[in-house]
Amino acid sequence: MASKAGNSSHSSHSVRVAGVRLRALVGAQRASVDSETTEFGAAVGLVADGVAWVLVTARHQRSLGPALIWALRNGATALKLFTDENAGDLARIATHFDFAIEVFAVEASGTAQLAIPTQVEKLEVGIADEMFAEFIKSAGAEVVREHGVIVGEVCGLEVCRVVRVEGESQLEIGVGAHDRETFKLLHGQTATTESLRKVIAEVAARRVVGAGVHPLNQLARERMLRDYVCRSPQLVGAEFLQPAQPPLPRTNLKDTVPCCAVGVSTTGEKIVVIFSVGVDPDVVSFGADAQGQINSTAELIFAMPTRDIVPAIERVAQLMRRPARFVGVDVLIAAVQRQL
Repeated sequence: MASKAGNSSHSSHSVRVAGVRLRALVGAQRASVDSETTEFGAAVGLVADGVAWVLVTARHQRSLGPALIWALRNGATALKLFTDENAGDLARIATHFDFAIEVFAVEASGTAQLAIPTQVEKLEVGIADEMFAEFIKSAGAEVVREHGVIVGEVCGLEVCRVVRVEGESQLEIGVGAHDRETFKLLHGQTATTESLRKVIAEVAARRVVGAGVHPLNQLARERMLRDYVCRSPQLVGAEFLQPAQPPLPRTNLKDTVPCCAVGVSTTGEKIVVIFSVGVDPDVVSFGADAQGQINSTAELIFAMPTRDIVPAIERVAQLMRRPARFVGVDVLIAAVQRQL
């Protein structure tokens, strides 16, 4: 009980400190601040004269969507977003919305500067890394290239990755960094086709639609949905779909982050499809950024379980400069319900 009380006290203190920081930032741009600060998600905010002022405290990279939802709920017509990290990325994403958004980078001194939109550096897979692609494919995994990194996936779950060790490219087998390290300890440094095939077979058996709940099919469910829809593209009105890299690199395999695909609709139009599982307040911002980087003229489609298409997210989508549409895809949900 004491531990919980201590955690609560620390959290309350952090919120108070964030509130003080926000009021100081607002005060630097306004004569006075009468509004009270409110905590929401990983941020604190206040509304004054129709402007939502928000200071991000965590999950900076994915903070624009939650801030927009909060601003709209509080009747704001403009948003000023303050962040210690990813200010340039957020400023870039903000340009895709027909809403008055300003992003500020908060310096260590406590001052804030208007952020300049940054562009994502295009990274290609190195020649030495690319040599492992055929090995991965021959073992039965799908070769996926994202931001200069090549991995092998099975039904959307990473089972191997090419890494640089002391300047040399090596293929490591396993689901995530810890699993790869354990695999090396048990089986040695050199990956073999046989060892990779065993891992692929185990993962594939767990990640089919309708399989019993297992840790292997609870990770990267959005990528599992993408894999299924790429095999049945008609579910989103597409003739053809293939995976595409996300706007920013994933930092952790366990993090729930939307994923992307590109293709052609049944009417011949180019499309960008964003896959998500679970209510994600930042999915629209993610999709807007992905569309801008992949093909700004393509139609943007959000594919997710119907229950996850909530009004707050739809309202944010209505702010986009280019319209997007949502498609409910319930294959994963239906499979769980059949088990029950």
